Order: sequence, then C-alpha cells, then structure tokens
Amino acid sequence: MWVFSSNFDTVRRRKLEAFDSFEKVMEFVCREAQVVRADVCEGEELGPQNCWRPMVVLDVGKDAFDAFFNSPGGYRAQYLSDPDCGQAANNRLLRALEPNLTNAVVERCGEQHLGRGRISTAFLANSAKVWPDEAQLIVAKASVDLEIDRWKQPCAWINFPRNARLWAPEGTKLKAFGAFLDHWGNEVVSRAKIRRRFDSHQCGFS
Repeated sequence: MWVFSSNFDTVRRRKLEAFDSFEKVMEFVCREAQVVRADVCEGEELGPQNCWRPMVVLDVGKDAFDAFFNSPGGYRAQYLSDPDCGQAANNRLLRALEPNLTNAVVERCGEQHLGRGRISTAFLANSAKVWPDEAQLIVAKASVDLEIDRWKQPCAWINFPRNARLWAPEGTKLKAFGAFLDHWGNEVVSRAKIRRRFDSHQCGFS
C-alpha cells in the first residue's frame, strides 16, 4: 500500500493522490515528454560481446515526473503491488513511447551500431526500462517521504541507502533505456539486472 509520511507536503500529496492509476500517469508522461538527448551506448560492463543499447533523455516537467515516480498509481507503486505488475507497466509505457524514442535515436545518432529495426526492438525488450535521470537526484539530501514497511527492510545488494528508498524525489527528466543487443540482435542482460522487477518490488530501487 502506498502511504505518505505524516510530514509530507499536503498540497503535493493531494496532487499525487489524483493519480490513482497507471493509465493516468502514462497519459500525462506521454503528453509532456520532450526529447533532450539521444545516444547509443556500448555495454562495456558486459564484456567483449559488442553490445549496444539506445538511450533517450526525456524532459517531462516537474508534475509529470512526480506523478510517474511518487504517486499511488505511479511506476514504483506498480512494482510495490507486484513485480509482474511493475514489469507490465514499464513495458506499456515503453510501447507508447517507442515510436518517438526510435525516431530520436535514428535522427540524432544514425544507424552505425544499431539499425532502426533493432533500436525499436531494444526499446520493446523486457530488459528495457524507464527511470529517473539519476544525475538530478541528490541522494545525500534524501528525506523519508513514504511509510512503506517493505522498503524499510535491509537490501544490502541495492546500492541506495534506506532513506533514498523511502524518498519521493523531485525532478524533471526521465531516461528511457533500451535493452543491450549483441552483434546478432540477441538481448543481453547484466547479471545484476536479471531480477530487476523483484528488486524494485522488495527495495523500491534497482
């Protein structure tokens, strides 16, 4: 259950509580999203496999970011409800954004490493994800904004302090990451991310 802490800003809480379904959140994010940057990134951490993935930074504005990450119907709330529910929400959002994401990557990066078809496939793969631009998140200033018992438990394998997991950060930018694809077009997943949906359910971050 999505519960705000007693000292959470009342006006902001009311705005967030209006987003009680992921459909409302998704509609808002898709309407506000503007491409800021597009890249094709090599998966150096995956070893010598010549793997690449597309990535797009989206400016969605403060309110859509808040609804996406911090509302009772938002992205993290879907994972809290159930890992597979979170995965399905992630995939639905990417499916809605994919045409614009693919066009942005092709127009700005060309097709040297990934052709248009593989860029599209990468954004629709199961290991693709949408996530806040962590460069905007100052974890040292994290406050305890949520009262979610599950996320208060130790998660030693997650590289975020407990306060950050109970934080409702403010920002304006999201990143859409496609899956890493190898030379043959196979999806390649880092071992640290295989259980991502379960980590998001258990810990609030992944």
